[in-house]
Amino acid sequence: MKKQILGVLLLLGALVAPVCAQELQEGLERIQEILKEKSPTAEQVDEAESQFQGLLKANPDAAELNVLRPQLFRLLAGRGKWTEAAAHAEANFSRVVAEYTSGKANAVTLMQATSMASSSLQQSNQRARARDLLQSALNAVQQRVSEQETAGESLMLGQLRGNLAQMQMFGGEPEAARELIQKEVAESRAKLEGQADVAERVVRVISAEELSLNMIGDPDADRLAERRRVQREFIRQEVHKHPGSAPLVSAFLSNETRAIREVAQQDPDKADELIDAYKAQLEQLKEKEGASPALFNNALRGLASLQQMVAAERKRAQLIGQPAIPLEAAAWSNGEPLPPEKLNGKVVLLDFWAVWCGPCIATFPHLREWHEKFGPQGLEIIGVTRYYQYGWNAESNRPERQADLSEEDERQAQEQFAGHHKLKHPFAIVAKESDFQEQYGVTGIPQAVLIDRKGVVRMIRVGSGEKNAKDLGDMIETLLKE
Repeated sequence: MKKQILGVLLLLGALVAPVCAQELQEGLERIQEILKEKSPTAEQVDEAESQFQGLLKANPDAAELNVLRPQLFRLLAGRGKWTEAAAHAEANFSRVVAEYTSGKANAVTLMQATSMASSSLQQSNQRARARDLLQSALNAVQQRVSEQETAGESLMLGQLRGNLAQMQMFGGEPEAARELIQKEVAESRAKLEGQADVAERVVRVISAEELSLNMIGDPDADRLAERRRVQREFIRQEVHKHPGSAPLVSAFLSNETRAIREVAQQDPDKADELIDAYKAQLEQLKEKEGASPALFNNALRGLASLQQMVAAERKRAQLIGQPAIPLEAAAWSNGEPLPPEKLNGKVVLLDFWAVWCGPCIATFPHLREWHEKFGPQGLEIIGVTRYYQYGWNAESNRPERQADLSEEDERQAQEQFAGHHKLKHPFAIVAKESDFQEQYGVTGIPQAVLIDRKGVVRMIRVGSGEKNAKDLGDMIETLLKE
C-alpha cells in the first residue's frame, strides 16, 4: 500500500513540475514583454510587478527571477513607485554582496548595486535601512581589502565611507560623520605614502579632503580658504602626472570651475583672467601622453558657459546700489499676494528657485530659520518661481513632471511641496513671457537678492553653500538695523 501511495505522489510530482516550469516561463516572457515597452502604461507596470511577485512566491529559488530585479527597479522607479522599487534594489544588493564576499562578483558590480539600493531606500524615506545597507557594503569591502588590497577597491572603500558620512551628517549623527571622515582622510594619506604614482591613491586623498572641506569645514574662514587653495594646487600638480585618470581629471575640472565661479561673484575681471589661465592648462593637458583629448575638448567647449556666467555676474554687480526691479507676479501660492505697498519699509529677500532644484532645497533650512528669526523684525521672504509642469507625488513625497498640468493644480502642488519642507513664506509665480528673472541676471538657481528698507538692491548671491548663507544672514541683520 505504501509503495502504491509513493508511486502516486511521484507521478503527481512529475506532472506538476512541468506545469510549474511552464507557468514560470510564460510569466517571465510576459514580464520581458512589458520591460521592452518604450513607454509602459501604469497598468502594465502593475501587471509586471504582480506577475513577478506571484512567480517569486511559487518559485522562491528561481535564478531567472533575481536577474530581473534591476530592470523592475528602473521600471517602478520611473513611475515613482519607490517603495516597490527599493524592495527590488535591496534584494538585488543582498544577492550581489553575497557574491562579492564569495568572490563571484567584482567591486564595480557591488558599487552599482549599493548605489541603486541606498538611493531608492532614501527616496522611499527608509533612511535607517539605507544607512545599514551602506554599512554592510562597507564591511564587505573592508574585509576584502584586509585580505588582498587593490588600489581600485581601496578607492571604493573611500567612496563608501564618504556616502555613509553624508548620510550620517544629514541624518542627525554629525559626530559619527566627522569621525568617519577624519579616519578616511588619515588612512588615504597613509596609503599614498610610497604609492604616489598610483592615480587611484591620489584620487582617494583628493576625495577625502573634499569631504573634509565641504562637510566639516573650518571655523576660520581664512584657514579654510588656504586649505582650498592648497587642495587646488595639489590637484593641478597631480593631473599633469596622471592626465589619463578620468576621476582625477573630473576633480581638476570641478575645482577650477568652482574657483572661477567664486571669484566671479566678487571680481568678474579677475574671473576672466582665471578663465584664460584655465584654458591654457586644458590645451596643455590634452596634448600629454596618455590623456583623453575628448575630456579636455569637452571642457574647452564648456568655457563659453563660464564666460556667460562671468558676464551675468558683471551684470548682477551693476545692480548693487540700484533701485529694485518691480516684482512681476502673474500668480501667488503658499500665501497671500504681496503688492508693493505691503513691502514698503521692509527688508525683502527674493529667492529665485524651482521645485526640481536640489541646491535650492539645500537652502531651505536657512530660509526657515530666517523667516522665524527675522520675520517679526521686518524681513519678508518671497520665493520667485515659474510654472514647470511639476505636480506632487504624495506616495514618494516628491515633485514629479506631469504633462498638461493646469496652473491651478501646479499651485496646489507647490503648496504641498512647501508643506512637506515646512516653508512658510509665499511664492510669486512669474509668467513664462516675463523678463523679470533676466533683469536680475538669473542664469542659475538658487539666486538670492536682498533689498533694503528703501527698496535698494544690497546683495546678490548665486548657489547654495554655507558661505553664501553666512553672507546673506549677516547682511539681513545689518539691513534690519538700518
